[in-house]
Amino acid sequence: MEVGDYFPLVPLLVVVAFILHPSRVFPKIIKYIGYGYFFVLTLVFIIVRERISYLYEHPPIPEIYWEKNSDWSDIGLLLYLVPTAVIFLIFCFSWFKREKDSKGKILMLFFFVVGLVLLFVYAFFFSMTLGYSP
Repeated sequence: MEVGDYFPLVPLLVVVAFILHPSRVFPKIIKYIGYGYFFVLTLVFIIVRERISYLYEHPPIPEIYWEKNSDWSDIGLLLYLVPTAVIFLIFCFSWFKREKDSKGKILMLFFFVVGLVLLFVYAFFFSMTLGYSP
């Protein structure tokens, strides 16, 4: 197991913790459920990916390894990004409701668009680094 293989998970986990922890939008129980979900998901993702690597570690690496690894990475990407997008949307929507002036709402809209673009860029890097299939 190479620790560097799982580096793409770190930015997403940091962003989720950064949104959840100081936010007054989410009750404490939701924050703890979110932390637990991402912690357990990370453990399961790493364990299953390592198991796939262990089964097909001897050269030549068969085609089935690339298929299983890519499929598992796609499932992991979905399980990571959908809850992250929901948390981000709830956070943005509550912030948008609190803003009274149009300047704040335009700034919020800009923040929302930048956040979505970053999620798409992250999805691309996640699938390329953890689920690439030659």
